[in-house]
Amino acid sequence: MMRALAPALALAAALTLPAAALAQPRFDFDTAPGRLTKDVVPSRYALTFDLDPARDGFSGQAAISLRVRKTVASFAVHAHELKADGATLIGAQGPRALRIERDEAASLWRLVPADGQPIAAGDYTLRIAYAGVVHTSGEGLYRVDYQAGGQPARMLATQLEEIHARTLFPAFDEPAFRAVFEISVRAPRALEVASNMPQVEQRADGNATLHRFAPTPSMPSYLVALTVGRFDVLAGEAAGVPLRILTAPGKREQARYALEVTRQVLPYYNAYFGVPYALPKLDQVAVPGVRDGAMEDWGLISYTEAALLLDAKTSSPHTQRGIFATAAHEIAHQWFGNLVTASSWDEIWLNEAFATWMEHKASDHFNPAWQVPLNERRHIDRAMLRDATAATRAIRSGPVDETKVTDQFDDITYTKGGAVLSMLEQWLGAEVFQRGLAAYMRERQFSNATAGDLWHHMAQASGKDVAAVAASWTDQPGFPLVQMRESCRDGRTQVTLTQRRFALHGALPAQQWKILVRLARGAQIVTALLDGETAQLELDGCSDEPLVANAGGRGFYRVDYDAAQWQRLAAGFAKLAAADRVGLLSDSFALAQAGQLPMSVYLNLLARLPQAPAEGRAALFAVASAGLNFLDDTLAGTPAQARLRERGRALFAPELARLGWQPRANDDAETLKLRGTLIQQLARFDDAAVVHQARERFDRGGLPASIREGVLMAVGMHADRARFARLNAGLRHAAGEEDRWLYASALAAGRDRAQAEALLATALNGTLAPNIAAALPGLVAEHSPFGELAYRFTVQHWATLSRLAGTGPFGGNLWLLPNAAASFSDAPRAAQLLEDQRRTAGDAGAAAAATVAARIELRAAVKAREQGSLGSVALR
Repeated sequence: MMRALAPALALAAALTLPAAALAQPRFDFDTAPGRLTKDVVPSRYALTFDLDPARDGFSGQAAISLRVRKTVASFAVHAHELKADGATLIGAQGPRALRIERDEAASLWRLVPADGQPIAAGDYTLRIAYAGVVHTSGEGLYRVDYQAGGQPARMLATQLEEIHARTLFPAFDEPAFRAVFEISVRAPRALEVASNMPQVEQRADGNATLHRFAPTPSMPSYLVALTVGRFDVLAGEAAGVPLRILTAPGKREQARYALEVTRQVLPYYNAYFGVPYALPKLDQVAVPGVRDGAMEDWGLISYTEAALLLDAKTSSPHTQRGIFATAAHEIAHQWFGNLVTASSWDEIWLNEAFATWMEHKASDHFNPAWQVPLNERRHIDRAMLRDATAATRAIRSGPVDETKVTDQFDDITYTKGGAVLSMLEQWLGAEVFQRGLAAYMRERQFSNATAGDLWHHMAQASGKDVAAVAASWTDQPGFPLVQMRESCRDGRTQVTLTQRRFALHGALPAQQWKILVRLARGAQIVTALLDGETAQLELDGCSDEPLVANAGGRGFYRVDYDAAQWQRLAAGFAKLAAADRVGLLSDSFALAQAGQLPMSVYLNLLARLPQAPAEGRAALFAVASAGLNFLDDTLAGTPAQARLRERGRALFAPELARLGWQPRANDDAETLKLRGTLIQQLARFDDAAVVHQARERFDRGGLPASIREGVLMAVGMHADRARFARLNAGLRHAAGEEDRWLYASALAAGRDRAQAEALLATALNGTLAPNIAAALPGLVAEHSPFGELAYRFTVQHWATLSRLAGTGPFGGNLWLLPNAAASFSDAPRAAQLLEDQRRTAGDAGAAAAATVAARIELRAAVKAREQGSLGSVALR
């Protein structure tokens, strides 16, 4: 058995964080951050929109019920790209004209009484007639041009998060201002309309049809949703809730898998949260272009097609898993984000981290064969890659300027936030954690919340000081490296644990965390909370069996061992638990990247992969692929790159030979996914036999769905003129978003400069959807040797590409230059990126550029340190 010797490992630990870091008050509307004062508060919006997909603009009428809480001379609402001549305020004394003073920089209209008299406290209705614009990129109200049955078609859809509700209607466009929305839409007679709530009336209105919808529950403005167009509908039901999936005409059958996913997760969430889904229906719409990702609008979730539609003949295993994960994520938001809304953008992690965490929980629950916890390692590694540099931030990083809200929608919020919640669940226990969440949902439903509200309920359920532990992970940037040293003394094993901040490159400020350390030796497992710099453990007996820290891999930290321990872990690699094999490979590479462990230790573990058991094997090869791809990009253009690729072929080719190219009836889900990954990886590493086989299968056609993506990517990397033309035709005539992105990526991966130049030119000629066109330079930089070409193209055509990318969720145009620079490995290019980004995107793009600049500097350091040894040491 194990026992702790040091008081630093006590579960009820003394606080070591600064007091300011622990300031997590519970929600209070009056103190919630935002630009607007709380003197004037909306309670209900009555909105009528006149929408026609054929027009470039729209008109609207807003009647907003207000409570003026104290006498004011004027008040402000958010409005952007809207035009109105004036407004009317109707109170007990009758109507009063308001003039509009526009602050374009702040996206505000200040409404000032024309008579110069103040507005007394009381209840009012604000009426405004206005006009707005329809966007061609995926934010606000946007249009989507697509093909239906070979004919051009167009639809309208919305994406109002983060701050785009103000482009659709004048709004109190901050999360704390929840209100009821009554929505009516006037649209051409031949078109259908959907919104958050069920339709309650449909009647002729001149040459159009007026669609009126039931009032929503109280909700923030960014959750308002509309779509107008022609749809096929797949209907169903789950837990008594009517379900519909809306698709472009002809794609109804591709929605069946997503409908089945919804039928699974909706009742699962009802049971888990202890609070049923709150609306009388749940619609989901597959948008056939323009938008990226998905949006959790209450009662009308919208997705890019590739995140909702599954074609059994062509969709890859990655697509199937992505559909489940995305639907599970967005449906989880119906509770986290919609039923209970973050108090402000400062706390948006409460929406996104929990939806990410629930997405993983649901995916693993219904699909255990997918080995979700093991495959999550790659996402955690990507988040850690940033979080171990100076370009990171805390999950709760303080006041958020609304012009930089998009910076919060990143892997720190999603992936790290979800991983921190997983650690807390492991510490508190799954049942206690669930009870705390259920109490949180019951108490905060139809309102807002802060981290303080969540930790209050977790503390009530567990009897532990959850806020103190959580704050060390949510309120400071970075993560720790735990160094474990062990020795045998008097027949007992002495273990010393030491923590410090992990840095991949350069020095970072010293910090400490409250770390849930889980140690395992065979079947023996112990967990304790380390909150000091150093602690000691004593184990009964001594053993040659390796001792593993972060056993099970749920801790968001790295682990280092001494040389003898690394040797024992490598020797016993095949006998470790699957999660520990994956974690060990991941940690060894991160430490080698940082120059804190010889690269030979990592390569030695790679050589053990062929002997690993079946469980977790695909995840191991995926983690290995990510590491070798990083090195491949780092060594591009050096003599060491060819040697690295030779090692990669030696590792991956026998595995593909073992699996074979043709899917088998008894293949499990991980095998189906791994086969395609190996084909693509070996083509990247110039395996002549794989390239030849991929070309032959591509030329024959009829590719099995599970290898189609790998084969197309392999062919794209090594395309001659004829095959490049075939792939280009596939892109132009693709029937859906999944294929558009696949063909675009395959074309972008080519090794022919003239082909890369021709592909980039198509980004500007209007033949591609704007989201695909704007992404092409980044795809070329990511997949091909022509990063410099892609970067110069982006700098030269930034204004045009910026209009195509827009300012929508996940950064839009702010990531154009960083994505084009992502493969650079020379330190001066980091400084050049920062300067070019400042000149083009301004201060709003600083965080995106800093993230990629830090990665460039890391690659430069690894190249300078490792290219000599990597060019000469064989993988054994």
